Parts: sequence; C-alpha cells; structure tokens
Amino acid sequence: MATNWHIHGDYVLACNCDYGCPCNFSARPTMGFCQGAIGFRVDDGAYGDVRLDGQKAFVAVKWPGAIHEGNGVAAIYIDEGASPAQREAVVKIISGEAGGPPFAILAATFSHVLGPYFVKITMKVAGKDTEVAVDGRMKISFQPIRNPVTKAEAYPKVVIPQGFIFQEGEQYALKEFWVSEGPELSIAHPGKCAELAKVRWQGP
Repeated sequence: MATNWHIHGDYVLACNCDYGCPCNFSARPTMGFCQGAIGFRVDDGAYGDVRLDGQKAFVAVKWPGAIHEGNGVAAIYIDEGASPAQREAVVKIISGEAGGPPFAILAATFSHVLGPYFVKITMKVAGKDTEVAVDGRMKISFQPIRNPVTKAEAYPKVVIPQGFIFQEGEQYALKEFWVSEGPELSIAHPGKCAELAKVRWQGP
C-alpha cells in the first residue's frame, strides 16, 4: 500500500533559461537545453508517520534538450541533519518512488542519478537575498532583475494555475549559480533565471 506524504514549504529554482523560464509555459528552453537545480525547505511535512519539518533537499540536473524529452543526469543532495527515517522518506519522494508531483514527473526524465549525497545544506530564503550552499558542491544566490536602461529593480511574478510545481512564483536573477559534481554534472549560469515559491505537494 502506498504511503501518504505531503510537503508544504519553500521552493527554490536556478536554471540556465532567461527570466521567467519558457519551460513554465510549455515552450522550448532558452538555450535549447536545460541545466539547473531545484530544492526545498519543509515548513510542514510528513511521509507516513515520519515528520519532515525542517528538512532540506536539492536536485541538480541537466538535460540535453527540453525536460520532457528525457536523458537527464541528476544529483540528489539531502541535508546531513536528517535522521535515517527522514533520509529514506526524502529519497523516496525525490526519486519519484513515493508518487505524486512534482518529482514523480521529473524523475521519469532522469536517465542517470548521482547520489543521494547526505551533505551540509545551508539555505536562506529571503527574496532577492536568497542563498543556498551545498557542501562545496553547489552555490545559488539571488539578486533583483534590473531594468537594463535605468537599473531600477523589478520584481515580477509568474502565475500558473495549472502548474504542477508551483502556482505563483517570484522571479529573480541569479547572482551566482554553479554545480560542481565531476565531469558528469558541472555547470555554471550566473545572471540567468531564479525562482522562489511557496509550494504544497502531496502524494501518491
């Protein structure tokens, strides 16, 4: 029998697309391929009887084309502070084994997975000052989107009522974004798309 789970919390994205990310609108990625990282911090969550409050996890991934075309290479990072039961639960959710969006959908597009790695994840969710660091393997920091002429800061939002990841996401630019996971998954895309959202996921 499948185990019920839910995650309510903060979602962070960094990717190589232009601001807003065409993938949100079922369009081709800006560069024709997708490279990025997504992750979350749980405010309220559980996998069966296992509480997930406070847990943090990220997936760095690259696809040679659009996400739905598959052949993605992913690396899974889970905060080292998780208990054995919490680690098992988060792995099942991110791997898609637990069912339910978004990860059951995304994991089906991975052809190769590195990890899971249980490492130190620091995460500050603070709008344009959001920062994530993953044990020397990944770094994300946000900055405002700026008008190219006046340099004025802009704070747009993307609203997607049918979205399976989020329904309303704040849009920022990446001050810094890189992943260093050896020859299989090392990327860097400063200045590109950053997103922040409150999410409510559940499965199966």
